[in-house]
Amino acid sequence: MRMFLAIVYGFLNLVGCTDAQNRSMRVSSSENGTTVLDARTDVDLGRAEFTCNASRSGHCYYAVFYEGKEIRTFVLSVAERRRLDGLPAGFEQCVGAEPSRMSPSCRPL
Repeated sequence: MRMFLAIVYGFLNLVGCTDAQNRSMRVSSSENGTTVLDARTDVDLGRAEFTCNASRSGHCYYAVFYEGKEIRTFVLSVAERRRLDGLPAGFEQCVGAEPSRMSPSCRPL
């Protein structure tokens, strides 16, 4: 039975059906062929790993939201990673290359 459930869950992930606790988010932007921002977040069972791959400023500025409320902000240098445990399922994030406060829709305030 255990193996059957593992196969079913694996199949659902392959076709894109997954829950908010298991997902990857990638943010990438460029201007005139030059990378402005490249960041990735992997979420696995409530553990999120944030990675700043590239940023024209040398830093990625993160804001984490849940139900429209900011619950955490932090800054990573390029090539730096941060692992956070216990974030609520379905949290949202905004990440930018410049320091600025962001709304839950990722617009500067």
